[in-house]
Amino acid sequence: MRPQALNPARLPLLFRKELEMCKVKPGSLVILVTDLTTRLDYIQAAFAAAADLGIKVYELKIATPFVAGQIASQGGGDALLSLPGAIEAIESAELVLVFHISLGSAWMQRARKKGVRFLLVIDGPDELECLLSPPGLKEAVLYTRDLFQRTREMHVSSEAGTDFRCRLGELNTVCQYGYADEPGCVDTWGGAHVSTWANPGSSEGIIALQPGDSWILPYVRFIETPVRLIIEKSIIRKIEGEGTDAKLLAQYFEKSKRHPGDLEPYHVSHLGWGLNPNSAWDQLAVHGNDMARIASHTRAWPGVFLFSTGPDDQGGGKNSTRAHVDLPMMGCTVRLDGRIVIDRGTVVDPKMIVQRGPALQAAA
Repeated sequence: MRPQALNPARLPLLFRKELEMCKVKPGSLVILVTDLTTRLDYIQAAFAAAADLGIKVYELKIATPFVAGQIASQGGGDALLSLPGAIEAIESAELVLVFHISLGSAWMQRARKKGVRFLLVIDGPDELECLLSPPGLKEAVLYTRDLFQRTREMHVSSEAGTDFRCRLGELNTVCQYGYADEPGCVDTWGGAHVSTWANPGSSEGIIALQPGDSWILPYVRFIETPVRLIIEKSIIRKIEGEGTDAKLLAQYFEKSKRHPGDLEPYHVSHLGWGLNPNSAWDQLAVHGNDMARIASHTRAWPGVFLFSTGPDDQGGGKNSTRAHVDLPMMGCTVRLDGRIVIDRGTVVDPKMIVQRGPALQAAA
């Protein structure tokens, strides 16, 4: 595992640049939602940057952090619902920085509807610097989001044996470009990906996982042995494979059932890919299973196809299971209504291609 390279004294500068991209103005209220595991230097840097920009800021600390791999905590931060005044405080802010994974939390969805925007800060200092959004990233992400919304069929294939089709259009598409600058926006510092949810019951085919693909949530590891997921009517009906990965998947789905007949953990969830040219797919090999070093890299590198299982309620569906698997896959070809936009893991649609940007270069 490589040590941190960023000089800690640069953190306030990084936070200032990120807040500027979030377009907060002097006098705006920013709230930090932290927990007992939040890095003190991040809190201090956020305070320093806010003070430098003339922004009002305070911290709201909760006692229960998100813990990857624990099914009951996959909604991260729901403890806020039981704290008198906490939700009202969040809804009074313009921007909320959340230092744990809280996507899908009821309090976040409620505040979003009132125009509050959220920025998740979950990566390490080196990652916050290198993944700072380069110029053109937002435009590429929004273009991809709009393309998804016009698409009616997606086909994903690979030389490893993936042959997966689904229909689109009934559920939502969400995107992240690394900063939260619009009312109701939820983004992740370092994030750069587009996710959509297939029409319920429309997903069919085979997802073939191969060595070198990643498994992010609930475990953090490379896929080491081939696995085939047989999907019928949006449900994984069979898991084929002789190695550890197939056994882990089968065991995770089984233990995630809320009752013997519960199939919600086996449902296809969000699908999409990353677009940040500053990310690197090999960071899991460099840093091991340290989520702070690899969380955004594994989802954000251009051309990674992210296949997920479990809930679809964030996309407007009815599946709210806490069991969630993220599987970033290499070497996939993606067709939208028959047109290739990713060819064997390489983005080929020119409007999705973003040039690498130097650290601290402001986004457009």
